[in-house]
Amino acid sequence: MLTALGAAFPGRSPTIADIFNNQTVATLAASLIADAVGTAQVVRLRATGDRPMLYCFPGLMVNTREYAPLVRRLGPDQPVTGFVCYSLTDARKSVVSVEDITARYAEIIEKESAGRPCAMLGWSWGGVLAYEAARMLGSRIDLGFVGMLDVCDIDVSFAVGALPVLTPEHRRRLQDNVASWLERSPMRADWEDLFRRMDPELHEQFLAYVAAAPDPLPLDGPGVGSKEYELWTFVDNTLLYRRYRAQPFDCPIRVWLAGNSVERGLNHVDWQRYSRRVEQVTVIPGVTHREIVDSAAFHDSFAASLRPEGARDGL
Repeated sequence: MLTALGAAFPGRSPTIADIFNNQTVATLAASLIADAVGTAQVVRLRATGDRPMLYCFPGLMVNTREYAPLVRRLGPDQPVTGFVCYSLTDARKSVVSVEDITARYAEIIEKESAGRPCAMLGWSWGGVLAYEAARMLGSRIDLGFVGMLDVCDIDVSFAVGALPVLTPEHRRRLQDNVASWLERSPMRADWEDLFRRMDPELHEQFLAYVAAAPDPLPLDGPGVGSKEYELWTFVDNTLLYRRYRAQPFDCPIRVWLAGNSVERGLNHVDWQRYSRRVEQVTVIPGVTHREIVDSAAFHDSFAASLRPEGARDGL
């Protein structure tokens, strides 16, 4: 849709946030004609309501609409603002660290919520961003709690020190395979830039990842919905995450885990390593990492946490 709109309106750069903030063809058309697109940083999942603002941080390669069922459950009095994942915007071109990504979100939160209570929720990778935003803002906002929704640490295949065992012959074949693929890739410049930023350990891990992948390396980039762009984003995000070092910050944290993730032994972030104020850990049974954000049981539990009688620090 974005590609088609860009072709139909040369010189304008509508974003995913523009599409979701204009819920009818008429309002989107009006914004395009007025050239009032391309600047939105957030999606107003619900713009009305008297309760403290809830800020929702995205997982990787998702666009905030995954929170829509939760927003409906929370009701008309709960305003909710969502952030579009940086990898779906032009901002990705200037991102070099987790702190770069988070600073944009923190600036918006401080501008809107200074002196007023708010809460945060991060699903998957978004939990790391929510925590870092809370740490950056510190006492400048009145934070009720940070909700962590099935937040896992870096994939074990790409963990620092997790070196794969590749024979010289196997490594050479993999390198030849990657080189041949790179010559045909429409995202060649992006991949070459990413490879230059990799250390030898990560490059070795990437070769092992290619060897274990069930499908050939994709060649359908660079569109946002392509498998090649998704792979590039995953590896680029891994590089950002490997360089990130979370600093201790005693913000109130409440954790929700997917039952399937716990059963599989996924590497969830232990938030007690960073905050002495982990107030609850709730397992939602019978759901996977992807399903928990749509789970009615999670929605009910989270809604209870937001209720004034069950919340802390002014919420």
